[in-house]
Amino acid sequence: MSASALRKSPFPDVRRVVTGHNPAGQATILEDALQPATSWGGFDTANPKYDLHYTGRVPALVDSELSSKDGYGRWVDEMKAHSSDVYAKEGALFRVSDFAPGSTTPVHRTESLDYGMVAKGSIVLVLEDGKQVTLGEGDTIIQRATMHSWRNESGEWARIYFVGLGAKPVVLVDGRELKEEWRSE
Repeated sequence: MSASALRKSPFPDVRRVVTGHNPAGQATILEDALQPATSWGGFDTANPKYDLHYTGRVPALVDSELSSKDGYGRWVDEMKAHSSDVYAKEGALFRVSDFAPGSTTPVHRTESLDYGMVAKGSIVLVLEDGKQVTLGEGDTIIQRATMHSWRNESGEWARIYFVGLGAKPVVLVDGRELKEEWRSE
């Protein structure tokens, strides 16, 4: 789905400033640009997201502009190859999600540890056991690979900043593993 099919968020596109180093080791700006809204793809095509950063490993490699085959100044933006990934299996991902009034995401679990902060509006976190919590501006969530969905019950848009870290599956007392799962309910 093209970005033109997305719901139009009232929030501005997200500006991303990426720093790095020149060959002498001095700090420099590698990129300073607005990130366009993109689609989530098959499971939530209407709400826009803004892909900010992806690294496929931790500790992260932070010198691609110095060591890339293309030579100095070619920062390798791993996000471009991973925009459709919901989380980074062995690394970290930084993303912004906008939620339209009345929208609900599918119930899901990812094998990740996610840190979220509500920047604008309010959003309801709905858990598998039926518990719900409304989060407002400035509230944070530490999402530890649990089944959940997001619901915007307000008449206003909401914006959440997320950092996701790849995690091992949850192992229950009986030895079963809780892996990535998506439900259509």
